[in-house]
Amino acid sequence: MRQYNQPLRLEDVDVAPPKRGEVKVRVQAAGVCHSDLYVLEGATPVPPPLVPGHEAVAVVEEVGPDVDGVSPGDVVVTSFIWPCGRCRNCVRGAENLCENFAKVRLKGVLLDGTTRLRSPTGEEIRIFLGGTWAEEAVVPATAVAKLPPAMKGRRELAMLGCAYLTAYGAVVNTGSVSPGDVVAVIGTGGVGLAAVQVARAVGARVVAVGRNPQKLKIAAELGAEVVDTKSGDAVKAVQELTEGRGADVVIEAVGSDETIQQAVDMAALGGRVVLVGLMPVGHKTPLGLARVVRGGIQIMGSYGARPRVDLPAVIKMVERGLLQPERLAGPVYKLEEINDAVEALRSGRAIRPIVVP
Repeated sequence: MRQYNQPLRLEDVDVAPPKRGEVKVRVQAAGVCHSDLYVLEGATPVPPPLVPGHEAVAVVEEVGPDVDGVSPGDVVVTSFIWPCGRCRNCVRGAENLCENFAKVRLKGVLLDGTTRLRSPTGEEIRIFLGGTWAEEAVVPATAVAKLPPAMKGRRELAMLGCAYLTAYGAVVNTGSVSPGDVVAVIGTGGVGLAAVQVARAVGARVVAVGRNPQKLKIAAELGAEVVDTKSGDAVKAVQELTEGRGADVVIEAVGSDETIQQAVDMAALGGRVVLVGLMPVGHKTPLGLARVVRGGIQIMGSYGARPRVDLPAVIKMVERGLLQPERLAGPVYKLEEINDAVEALRSGRAIRPIVVP
């Protein structure tokens, strides 16, 4: 990406070897996520020039000093979260909120504040949380999880490092969802439909709320009851499905003023609202606080999950058949078709396009 709101260009760049605590990987497949769209539009203002892409299946090519647990030849999933392993939050088990990662994630650099990419003329090229729309990438070793041999070659597993990791964090790590709860998921994109699957896997009754009929059809096939926002009042529909109570937990996976207010209005008395949908940096959302206060509603943000703990757990859930990323991934595009893949996501024609170098 040379400029915001301009087509991406395919260029040759030089990739330096991994430094301490890093791995160099050869990308097999990478997902296209709405977070990438925000970067391309400048709503998430990572400075160009940069290589986007932040979830992938890849083969480890080289490891830097002090890397344990992965070796050249291992097939891994890359996470969009990079724990340093040393800060206060990492030490207390909240590595998705790593303080050192938070300092660099919008600067387009790795944890040491530098990038491994240069143009042939020496120009510094940044990355967005991995730079996986490429043949090769260098990422922290804490941000990869090995796949078992039987799962190699599955392109759809690129989704695990963002969509499913985010969904797992929202459902499991927030402590919000218990077996038997009614969980409303607003948004039927990659994260929303992944959250439908994770919530179903932990024993919740799930209501998927969206406006795209094809995506709602997939949600129904995954075991959710569905509410089409184009057919009427979504809040009223959720209340009718729950005999007037509302949902015990509402997961908001869109990121708009309207859907955040809907989430609050859908929640039962004493219910919880989990926000995972992103908005442009600096945007402020108006909120009807009377409903929050009088309803005793808890509102919490959830940012991803812990790659060293939760990403292996997500892989195990796929291995056991509890999660089905193959239902959401695709179509597959070649790297030189990246602009077509971006447009397929932006238009709603695809849930999670996959790019193959």
